[in-house]
Amino acid sequence: MFRVTSDPHRNRLYITLSGHLEGTERQESLKAILAEASRLDPGFGVVTDISALHPSDQEGFKDFLRAKSALKLRGVGPIVRVVKIPLSRLQVTRVSEAAGYEAHSVDSLEAADRHLDALQAGSGPEA
Repeated sequence: MFRVTSDPHRNRLYITLSGHLEGTERQESLKAILAEASRLDPGFGVVTDISALHPSDQEGFKDFLRAKSALKLRGVGPIVRVVKIPLSRLQVTRVSEAAGYEAHSVDSLEAADRHLDALQAGSGPEA
């Protein structure tokens, strides 16, 4: 399952991925992510909730790497992810490193929003 929304007022993209995203559903989620990102200004923040996402296969890893690279080209700003499954945390860390950016990990959506709010206010992270 996936859900993708944006908040143009906060210049923020919200992505929720859960369960086992396979084939067509994974492709649909990636299209939705890029479509919502196109509504935002460069420097937009991203909250990615993958707290219920199960690890993906190699093709899934490649798809997510392509999505992260595409977001980078669109001018993505700070990225905060909500991760609870240890193997998923390891996999998304590898995707982040391969895509050439750093993402901060927190334990809740509220902490992710606070972290991005603090970064946008210039006061540093409060996660």
